[in-house]
Amino acid sequence: MGLEEAPSTVLVLGSGWDALLEGVELTHRVEFEAIPGFVRSTVPGHEGALKVVKARGGRLLVQDGRLHCYEGLTPLEASFPVWVYGALGVEMLVLLSAAGGLNPAYLPGDLMIITDHISLLAPNPLMGVPEEGGRSRFVPGQGTYPIFLQEGINGLLPEGTRVERGVYAWVTGPSYETVAEAHLLRMLGADAVGMSTVPEAITARYLGIGVAALACISNSLLPPSRIPPSHDDVIDVVRRTARGLEGFIDGLCSAGTAPM
Repeated sequence: MGLEEAPSTVLVLGSGWDALLEGVELTHRVEFEAIPGFVRSTVPGHEGALKVVKARGGRLLVQDGRLHCYEGLTPLEASFPVWVYGALGVEMLVLLSAAGGLNPAYLPGDLMIITDHISLLAPNPLMGVPEEGGRSRFVPGQGTYPIFLQEGINGLLPEGTRVERGVYAWVTGPSYETVAEAHLLRMLGADAVGMSTVPEAITARYLGIGVAALACISNSLLPPSRIPPSHDDVIDVVRRTARGLEGFIDGLCSAGTAPM
């Protein structure tokens, strides 16, 4: 997969989102381990490969699976793939994830377009990064998820899809949140909470890559459920939702050739 072949848009698939690739045509595939600086994904439901998808309207670079801090990585290491995409000249990063619902109005299987995030409880991925190429590590948080890209992602969803807009809180995991932690995050203004997305979004912002992010509510944390969440259940809920998003990959391939 040469530099000249890289599509302008990268789609990052979190837990369960691999179902989007069912039935699509793949033209290239590279395992994470074959790419210098990448490491093997150790999480079920994260295949750990870069793929080029060919669909109606164009091509799309897909990161099937992602890296997480709870795998023993720093935020910088977990977001390393984004640095590679910056070197490839990628212009847009679409981040898909699973998240626990904090807003009581959200139901498992709902989608949430991320409008903003909360990242106060873990190290920043830009800590220790030298200021090079005219970039400042004092990256403004405002505007990380541009409204026009939020609208673009919303426009790719099938009519009738249950979709909200809200704030995503990032925690490192791997343990799920306690009831007290869920209430605290809700009081801070978070609508959902997850273990990814934010380090990648901050890094992309630093590199000048546009970011759109969409989370699937995989389980409800508030009000507390009697049944504790499990990773298998998270994957099942997200896969069911992803299989209902007919045309999403085609639309994203078309959007990858021009701003959404």
